[in-house]
Amino acid sequence: MLFRKTIPVLIQKIKPIISDLMLLRRFFRCMDNKKNKEEFSIPLWEYNNQTYLWSQKSPYQNKTTIEWKDFRVLTYNIWFSKNYQPMRFNGLCDILNKSQAQIIGLQEMTKNILQQLVAQPFVQERYYVSDIDGRTFNDWYGVVLLIDNRLNISNLNLINFPQSIMGRRLIFAEIKLDQNEILRIGTVHLESLDNKQQRLCQLDICQKALTHSSGSSILMGDFNFSADDQENVDQFNKLPQWIDVWTSLMGSHNHGFTFDTETNLMIKSYCTKPERARYDRIILHSQTIIPVQINILGDQPVANEEQFQIFSSDHFGLTAVFQKKKID
Repeated sequence: MLFRKTIPVLIQKIKPIISDLMLLRRFFRCMDNKKNKEEFSIPLWEYNNQTYLWSQKSPYQNKTTIEWKDFRVLTYNIWFSKNYQPMRFNGLCDILNKSQAQIIGLQEMTKNILQQLVAQPFVQERYYVSDIDGRTFNDWYGVVLLIDNRLNISNLNLINFPQSIMGRRLIFAEIKLDQNEILRIGTVHLESLDNKQQRLCQLDICQKALTHSSGSSILMGDFNFSADDQENVDQFNKLPQWIDVWTSLMGSHNHGFTFDTETNLMIKSYCTKPERARYDRIILHSQTIIPVQINILGDQPVANEEQFQIFSSDHFGLTAVFQKKKID
């Protein structure tokens, strides 16, 4: 009896210690991130039709630069949840394949889903990938780029966000669109929850990495702040000369929700209250490239359950088309 009575008392005493240990773990993880090299090159992977294997692309194998009149990009937070994953994955592959996008940025990619993705024939036939097994992830999930294998890619880089407690990173490529046009394009998953200052720092790192020299820049991904919040104003005040492609083409009156519990009933039970927000963005910094089209993807169900419809993700995706600005 005495032992049973003692247990609750011990638990109450141990709780603060456990909490302190968790904080210390976060602190040391943050310190480890600071020690890591902030930016480094990573290999591109290409599929070999003779060996049926993915291998690292040689930096000396760049193809002749093709003149691109326009090109399409796509961003999608694919949701790392295991719920309804087979149905959701099939829907995701259908969306990606039909998009015909030249550059695809995916967030919340897990090792398991990545290995399934790189086994898809359309990926093997048409794309280089930034990772094939999760080696670039800072945790059990991360961000991935798929890049049209007809493009001339000179660099692929990864940047650790030094103080991220969620292992967040930026991956970006430098692509030669034609003889005169260099494009730096990246995908990112900014810090979640109530971490505005972290997101400010992370976006600052992104914009400096993408605009350090002449050329055009595109950043796409899950920015984790709503377009209707004050944070959106504060963040874009720190991004002079960048444009939000959705607002530029669709106007501020069109909310363009990419997270919507009213449409996507699959996620309603995971949210404590109704939520509609535009967390996902495609933003542009350029004097020579203009956006001409942007659309939401994945806002239609891919399967039906008894009580609700299944969507590919908890987020909707975005796809945009860009072209060279015409010179009068």
